Amino acid sequence: MFTFYLHIPKTAGQTLHRWLNLVYGPEHTLVWNPRKRLGLPHIQRELATFLEERPGVQAVAGHFPYGVHEVLGDRPHRYVTFLRDPVDRWISARVHHLTKNVDAHLLRKSFAELYGDIDLFALLKSTITNDDDINCQSRLVRLGDSIGSTGLTRGCDLSDDEALARFWFVGRQESLSADCNRLAQLLGCEAIPLPESQNVAGLGDIRSALAPEEIQWIEGRNTSDFGLCSKVPVSACCATPAPTVDRGALVAAILQAVLARMSECFLALKADREKAQVIMDHQAALIHHSVSS
Repeated sequence: MFTFYLHIPKTAGQTLHRWLNLVYGPEHTLVWNPRKRLGLPHIQRELATFLEERPGVQAVAGHFPYGVHEVLGDRPHRYVTFLRDPVDRWISARVHHLTKNVDAHLLRKSFAELYGDIDLFALLKSTITNDDDINCQSRLVRLGDSIGSTGLTRGCDLSDDEALARFWFVGRQESLSADCNRLAQLLGCEAIPLPESQNVAGLGDIRSALAPEEIQWIEGRNTSDFGLCSKVPVSACCATPAPTVDRGALVAAILQAVLARMSECFLALKADREKAQVIMDHQAALIHHSVSS
């Protein structure tokens, strides 16, 4: 049976991608992240092309909408996904945007505008664009029925139970190891240890550093996600809590990661400009030689 792992951002997806590689083998696993704004028909055509090129693929993992399975025709399929506590997922997503997508943010605003106020909560909120942080999990598990030819909408009228019923397995990031063992059993294979996470660690427990009213603000933007997650209880929580640190130390750690990413971006930009200048100089020399001749 063909498996689709619908990766909701910041729910241990990279670890699960590598875990699926161990379950199915790299030659049978496709990691695929289409541009959803192009609409379901385009996405399906793109997937069909990939599967034609790699007929041995048995599992697809990535940020794609429900509904891509239609390219399989009558071939049996199943969807798998994982959810996460909405507050923890929101915080993780904001830190990810700060430390990984700083180049995109700098295109929109100056460093002073983004990071001049080093208050922790203001720093996290500075990455929000177009309300992209609201009920992310609920929107993604519902996408599919509401996809038009021009792109994806923000969800459909399915209830939580109806949306989750379309998935063969739904786990929780908080009990990742236990749920992956359970998933492996359902897939008919032995338990496979989870690959080590490659995400940057050492920031401590950001949630514990936020004030109650700040947590409530995040909760208020993710009420649908809380309803959805309540339908999928945590199997077991064996994770070691992150060390608690103060707000100032967290801000310093995040800004250090931001500055490191900025350095990478500026060095890459400088290299690109130098390369472009070499090409331009070469073209100018060719033109000059042609004119002189």
